[in-house]
Amino acid sequence: MIASAQTELDREAVEIRRTGIAVETRVVPGSARAVVVEAARAQGISLIVMGTHGRKGAAHLFLGSCAEEVVRGAPCPVLVTREEGVDLARWESANLRLAVATDGSRASEAVFFWTRTAAPTAPGDVSLVRVYWPPQEEARYGIDEPWLGREGHPDLLKLVERDLRQETEALAGAHTLPIRFRVGVRDAGEELAEGAPELGVDALVIGIPKHRFGHWTPIAPSSVLRSATIPVFCIPEGIQPERNHIPRYRSVLIACDLSDVAREAILPAYGLLAGGGRVELCYVHERGREEGIGRPAVRAAPPLSDDERATVEVKLREQVPAEAAERGIGTRISVLEGQEAAAAILQAAQRLDVDVIALASHGRTGLGRLLLGSVAEEVARNSSRPLLIVHAKPGDGRA
Repeated sequence: MIASAQTELDREAVEIRRTGIAVETRVVPGSARAVVVEAARAQGISLIVMGTHGRKGAAHLFLGSCAEEVVRGAPCPVLVTREEGVDLARWESANLRLAVATDGSRASEAVFFWTRTAAPTAPGDVSLVRVYWPPQEEARYGIDEPWLGREGHPDLLKLVERDLRQETEALAGAHTLPIRFRVGVRDAGEELAEGAPELGVDALVIGIPKHRFGHWTPIAPSSVLRSATIPVFCIPEGIQPERNHIPRYRSVLIACDLSDVAREAILPAYGLLAGGGRVELCYVHERGREEGIGRPAVRAAPPLSDDERATVEVKLREQVPAEAAERGIGTRISVLEGQEAAAAILQAAQRLDVDVIALASHGRTGLGRLLLGSVAEEVARNSSRPLLIVHAKPGDGRA
């Protein structure tokens, strides 16, 4: 069997060498997934290419998919294809037409990096497909009633598109990439795979999360691979290098409840924008949350009346430092309301698209922290943005 496999490989290698490509052949006994992944890791391979049967139902359940197993463990991108659905003439050209699919997860960052730096395409030949689940985006942006028809609320789509445009700015260059939105209502991966050929592309590009059983995302790689009729580039999360440049902050959200402690964060936060920028000065009104494990219930507070909101806004404006305008720092005032202060702050930061979140902490420890919790800690645990926490005590004037 080994000799037969080697003979077949050598025959294929001869045909490839005639095109000027160097080829090395190897027959290795063992688990296909383990052998392929280890060979790619040991030799620093840039791309794995393999076929799939695209099994579904009972066949997939009992026989599994070697391609899916390799995709999950590969240290580099994997191109998965079937015998049919490939325009060989197009694949011999210098540029391919790609549909880049994203769902807002961390794996999407790797997709954009690979498409920008290594994909066999030109910027004008890329189409973006953003798959989203309205309730999940509601939690991200804090938009009430995310459903408005099957496509989701227009305000929600505007925020999703804004962030997608920013994420792909370096990828697009001078081009405005076409975007299609798809709600993940049934099997989003299957719908994405079946709809990709309608875009007239040569291949689909998806991200592979680092942890298989982490946060739920609308695009399931296994579903895409079982249903795709065109080749699929699978890009593992984490292939992009770490950023090693000094950031310049242009916008800060300051969370404030107008207490003495909360005010301690205002001046340090403005100091982050010494070169000018935008401050979102937000009053946080916590209406109360349901009792949960490890935290007590907070007595429900009524929403602020129009007069109360107006009074709060006046008091917030009084907190703006006099020299802010001289330093080119603009300030916008807003009032945030929500069941939990931490969630309201995180959603506002996403919605307002700020670089940094700033707030003060009481610095409670022991029983005080156990009973009252810490908004700063909750924000720090769940924020994807840098966080400035000013450890202050009322009346001491120190930060």
